[in-house]
Order: sequence, then structure tokens, then C-alpha cells
Amino acid sequence: MELIKYFLKLPFITKLLQDKQQNKLSSGYLFHSLDASSNAFAVTALAMTLLCKKSGCFSCENCIKILKNSHPDVLYYPKEKAFSVFDAKDIIEQAYKKPMIANFKIIIINGIDNSSIEAQNKLLKIIEEPPKNVFFLITTSNLDKVLQTIKSRLLKIKVPCFSLDEIKEIFDSFRNNENYSLAITYGQGYVGKTLEILKNENYLAIYEFCKEIVIHLKQSSQIINFLNEKIDKDKFIIILTILSSFYRDLLMLLCNQDYLVVDKDLIKDFAEIKKEFSINSVIKIINLINQINEKRFSNVSLNLLFETMLVKILEVKFRCK
Repeated sequence: MELIKYFLKLPFITKLLQDKQQNKLSSGYLFHSLDASSNAFAVTALAMTLLCKKSGCFSCENCIKILKNSHPDVLYYPKEKAFSVFDAKDIIEQAYKKPMIANFKIIIINGIDNSSIEAQNKLLKIIEEPPKNVFFLITTSNLDKVLQTIKSRLLKIKVPCFSLDEIKEIFDSFRNNENYSLAITYGQGYVGKTLEILKNENYLAIYEFCKEIVIHLKQSSQIINFLNEKIDKDKFIIILTILSSFYRDLLMLLCNQDYLVVDKDLIKDFAEIKKEFSINSVIKIINLINQINEKRFSNVSLNLLFETMLVKILEVKFRCK
């Protein structure tokens, strides 16, 4: 409930409420941001705004039922892990049934980018010709994975991240969490990413591990010192994300753009190693990390990918020095 109230204040919520009052609502919207949780909170907030007579009072029947995910006219998909053909078939069936307590139905589909092409195609016809008084609120954290035919039939709305002051206010109760500062910095203003960091007991250790790589990896004989870490998929993603941010901050320092550094705590440490890197080398290292990130979707061993990345970081570092 506490998080929802912040999403109710977002400008696009106000705009869509005005559209409702002027009978200008579209039958379908595609909400997108890099954070799946932010998208989900945003569409739930919008559902409250559209169904509540007070635009989100938290106390009326509609608001209470929406917050409990029990509103009969607000339907959530997918029913399982990813949106499927069975979900699409159920939506088609449910869309033609009359609303039970509201004047219209809201069908929410979270993470359409995780579905198959077949499932999206099955959904297409009902989006093209929706029944009267049925609204589709669909979310994605990757627009490239949404069929163009789906995107062309929905109005796209970008879910913004929160400002630094707003995110601090939202997570003020977590100030005693050891990951608090890192969560505020690396959550990038997204509630989902911030919460993930706050709840990850290993995040601080991974952060320090990545700092060791950037600062102290200077020769190939040291690589073995970093290979004792057991790396699973989730940990590898965090390592790549942090390393990418570290090298991006290092690049800003090399370009004398200190004010653009995200993690201000690293300025002193990175200032001491700037002479070991060239601008070209850091750019190549960032590109390398992006390439490694793409390869993690293949069947290659994560530990082998990690070792390969360290070797290539050293190679780039010294070739471009």
C-alpha cells in the first residue's frame, strides 16, 4: 500500500484520469520501463485511479479489493510464470463477460515480453477488436521482445523512475539496512531494483568483489584469485551490472566529468588508478561486458565466461594503454 501511493502521484496517472473524465481513454496501453516491479505497481495504481470515485482513496470497496488482488473486474495475467496461449484464451473468454461490480473490466498483463510469439499472436485479435468497456493494461521491461503488431495497437507509456529524494523517502524505513546506500545508488530510482538490492544479503560482498577486480586486477597471474567465487546466474548478472557501472564511472573520471559519476564513494579509489587506463580501453571493456552479458543466455559455463571476461579485460587494458 505504501508504495502504491507514490505511483498514484505520477504525471501519466493524472493525464489518464483526465482522459477518463473526457471519455478519451484508449482501450489498451503498453507500460514500459527497465524495472518489471515498477511497471506492475504503475498499472495497479492506474486501475485504482480508474475504478475509485476518489482516484485512489485506499478505503472504498474497489480500492480494497484491488490492493488484495481480489477485484472481480480487475484480472491479472499471467496465471503462471510467463504469459501463455492458455492465458490468451482465458482473456478472450473473460473479456466478453459483463463486469460484476464496476462499469468496466481491466485486464492487466504483466511482462508480455516473457511470452512466446504464439501467445502474443493469440492475444492480438482481442486487442484489435476489444469488447466495449474492456481496458488492457500491459507491461514490458523489454520493448524489443513485444511483437510490432501488439505495440502498434497500444498506446505506449514510459514508467519513469523516481528522483533521488523520492527514492530515499520511499525507502526511509530501510536506513538501517547494510545495503541501503548501495540500493539508493544502484537501484537507479526503480523500486524493484532498489528492493532487490536491499533484500540481497550477498550484495555488499559482491560489490566489494567487483571493486577488487577493477582496482587490483593488474596481471594475468592474479586472475586465479578471483576464480574461487562460486557463480550462479543471479550472482553473475549482479557482477556484470556492477562492473559495467564501475567502468562507466571510471570513464566519466577519465573524461573529467566527475559530476556524472554515479557512485561518488568510488571517486577517490578510481582517481588513483586512472593512469592505468585509457579512455579507449574503458570503452572497449564496457562493450566487452555487454557482449559477455549476451553470451550468458547460451549454454556456455558461467564460470568459463567469467574467466574469459577477466582475461580479456586485462588484454584490452594493456593493448589500449
